[in-house]
Amino acid sequence: MKRFKIRLLWLILILCFLTSCVATPTSVEEGVYEEPARTASMVVLGDNLMHMPVILDGKQEDGSYNYSRIFSKLREDIVNADLAVIGQETVLGGEEMGLSGYPMFNSPKEVGETLANEGFDVILHASNHIMDRGVKGIEATIDFWEGYDDITYLGINKSEEMKISPDIIEKNGIKFALFNYTYSTNGIPLPAGKEYMVNLLDEKKIEEDIKSVRDEVDFVVVFPHWGNEYWLNPSDGQKALALKMCEWGADAIIGSHPHVIEPCEWIKSENGNECVVFYSLGNFVSRQKDTQNLLGGMAGLEFSVKGEEKTVSAKFTPIVTQYDYNSRNFVVYKLKDYTDGLAKLHGINLYDGVLSKAKFEGIFRKVFSEYPTNIEIEYSE
Repeated sequence: MKRFKIRLLWLILILCFLTSCVATPTSVEEGVYEEPARTASMVVLGDNLMHMPVILDGKQEDGSYNYSRIFSKLREDIVNADLAVIGQETVLGGEEMGLSGYPMFNSPKEVGETLANEGFDVILHASNHIMDRGVKGIEATIDFWEGYDDITYLGINKSEEMKISPDIIEKNGIKFALFNYTYSTNGIPLPAGKEYMVNLLDEKKIEEDIKSVRDEVDFVVVFPHWGNEYWLNPSDGQKALALKMCEWGADAIIGSHPHVIEPCEWIKSENGNECVVFYSLGNFVSRQKDTQNLLGGMAGLEFSVKGEEKTVSAKFTPIVTQYDYNSRNFVVYKLKDYTDGLAKLHGINLYDGVLSKAKFEGIFRKVFSEYPTNIEIEYSE
């Protein structure tokens, strides 16, 4: 009897211990797990247009070239972006092919080295100047970038297989398909059998490219080299093609080529797709001699994925190319950081009247005055 009581006492103690260690289901309110949003940022700069004065400005005492100063005022934006993109208008054939500016460009390989050192992830090469040094210029450019495994170059291809294989990049768990095309090669034909080397702005091919990846990626971004030079507004052709690309599944379209900025806006296609379009970012850097050609743009995009919801936000930042009276000391500023003091020192005063910050601001307002303000503008402090 005594043993039975002891066993019973132990059983009671064990039960008390177990019940004290297990929470009652009703004692804690059950929460619903919510997946956090995945985000990735992108900055895009327009055409890196290496006129001869820009090339010579980068020459060092030892005979090499370095162009890091040009990027110094935008470096923080470039480095902090998850994906930094720039349009490299000219081929990187190097000194062995003979350096040259307009009209048949060829740039030092150090231009590419600078882009890599500054933190660019994606280089756009589909431009009307891509055939300036023929197939050898393209091959030299490809050979250069093949040495950088962490950089994606677009718009030119070393094989047919490469041309038909979409470029997909994953960043922060978000998949991007990126495409780059040019409207022309300035009348210089691609050799028979090597038509694959340049991505041309062919509607059928663009539609096939976008639709082939639409279900595999989160976002599709298209970089067309298009439009009319020196037009401050997009052409009817640009607008029509933008709507088609939107309908096919593009989420963002970021253009270049006109050497001036054009507006940006959200568009909606007939099938309900929405897309942000930057019609032209203009030049990133150049030694052009009209004020409007020295006002460029930087596109900033934020991509977000939360469950099935995918969103894009966009920002436009006007930028200014500065050079001195000797066409040296090139550097690019944000317009909001530009001053009349800098304007007085600008070499453009020799060619296009007296420069002021207000002159750049006037061009910007003219371009954007008729377009909706549903895109953030980084314009002033």
